[in-house]
Amino acid sequence: MNAVTVVTPTGCIGNRGIDEAALRNCIRVDKPDAIAVDAGSIDCGPWYLGSGKAHSPRRNIEWDLDTILAQAVPAGIKVLVGSAGGSGAARHVEDTVAIVRGIARKRGLRFRLAVIWSDVATDWLRRQVKDGVVPSAIQCATGAVLSSQDIECSETVVGMMGTGPFVDALAEGADVIIAGRAVDAAVIASFPVFKGCDPGLAYHMGDIMECAESCAEEIAPTLRALGHNRIPIVGRIDADGFVLRPAVETLACTPESCLMHSAYERTSLHAIKVPEGTIDRSESRYEKFGDNATRITGSRFEPEPYSILLEGVRKVGYRSIFPIAVRTPAMVAQLDEILADTDKVQQAMFGADGQFKIHWHKYGDDAVLQMAEASHALHEVGVLADVVADSQDLAHDVAYDLLTRLGFWRYPGRYTTAGNIAVTLSPGVVDVGEVYEFSIYHSMPVPDYREIFKTEISVAG
Repeated sequence: MNAVTVVTPTGCIGNRGIDEAALRNCIRVDKPDAIAVDAGSIDCGPWYLGSGKAHSPRRNIEWDLDTILAQAVPAGIKVLVGSAGGSGAARHVEDTVAIVRGIARKRGLRFRLAVIWSDVATDWLRRQVKDGVVPSAIQCATGAVLSSQDIECSETVVGMMGTGPFVDALAEGADVIIAGRAVDAAVIASFPVFKGCDPGLAYHMGDIMECAESCAEEIAPTLRALGHNRIPIVGRIDADGFVLRPAVETLACTPESCLMHSAYERTSLHAIKVPEGTIDRSESRYEKFGDNATRITGSRFEPEPYSILLEGVRKVGYRSIFPIAVRTPAMVAQLDEILADTDKVQQAMFGADGQFKIHWHKYGDDAVLQMAEASHALHEVGVLADVVADSQDLAHDVAYDLLTRLGFWRYPGRYTTAGNIAVTLSPGVVDVGEVYEFSIYHSMPVPDYREIFKTEISVAG
């Protein structure tokens, strides 16, 4: 087989922006067959999946897509984008496709555009239910089976696709692919798999490349000086292994940096579970290759029945927040008791109007590591009050009453009759809006992925 070259220009579409000059240079020098890039993650929490909003600035998303399409389409380079819009649901995909079509019109580009949807319909999930549960859908953290209650309370559910839907779209002649929720590594592995490369090597290459320059070390200071500072990584795969290299000479993909990124977000250094099976990296070798590249060999693919990860969210209420600072030593010393007492008062005052919960985040007092914090010395505390209630009005009123109540709260050793706290903002309370939480995070076997992931192909431009 001939070697296949794939470029990943950024770790996530819209995240800080692609260095345009670096991408242009690597296209000129390396002449890649495909540009493949992830555009999302659930790292930012459930709100983005529930709200349909992107978790990157729109200007950055437009910059990255324009930078890629303007250079790739005229050169005949395939473009693959996964987890479009951040969370990969229909609203995210639709918004990304609108941007892509706008770029095509603006730049006079014309190409075959494939759109792959990843939303999992509630009716389809209902058909899998037996005796109130889906026996084959297992929660990844707890091992619990998916229940009909989980399904009915979820507003949006997506499935994570592997290489199959991308390969199908490429086989149908797609030039640009915008896909819903996808395994990060699968987006990058898909073109090599389409060309006949070993899926174990292709997936491992994608798993390291997916965060772009995060798998590289700086030989000389580079990234801080750049505004758009995502640096492309070039992956070249052949029958026996693959080579990774940054698109600039001031960075290097070293055996150590590639191995470290192989462990990124993984519970095992030796195995990666993907929809089609498992990537066995127990015999993988990482060897220096030239001045700033690494060659990796030995990764193997173990096929298994196809399965997908389901991600779903439900709406749990509305949020209002306020930040304050506490500096008075006596109040700092009694802060836990004061917050617990005010919580009880709020429940007594507003409990009849609906359900709400107050979450306290005490920065400077174990807000990050909590009980694992080694040092407990403090002299001031930044408090973020997070009120989640049945309605925005109730959340707002509870938060505002709580803010003023804390300002005048009487406690032993108080210095003044008011002004217990330093209020950070005006208005003091910020109404955040809808609150979502994850309701589905289950792995489920799917005999035919095409039953879930539907593809539409049209001409853009």
